[in-house]
Amino acid sequence: MVKPRILRILLSLVETTSLPLLVLCMIYLLTGYQILLPGLKLIPMARVIHTDPVLRVSFIVLTLIHSYSGLIILCERRIKNNTLRTLIESTITGLIVIFAAFFIIIEIIISS
Repeated sequence: MVKPRILRILLSLVETTSLPLLVLCMIYLLTGYQILLPGLKLIPMARVIHTDPVLRVSFIVLTLIHSYSGLIILCERRIKNNTLRTLIESTITGLIVIFAAFFIIIEIIISS
């Protein structure tokens, strides 16, 4: 069981990461459409922005933080059985670690 203080921190992380994630999603959508439709001119240098490694890593980090925090909050609120809750939270933690390792490996491969 997660302590109430930790849950408040997780909730603030979800709230804090939601707006930057929304902005990054919109940037990626707009630049992606602009790359697909060359006649569309919404953002200058769409290809450079869309493939920027800093934005990509920021998006990945924010997504992992947002996902982990939100899923742990959902588990704590919805699952009443302590054993099942602990099992699901452990599974979520393991999956987030695997996804983070996967993204780190891909970034290393892309940058070299």
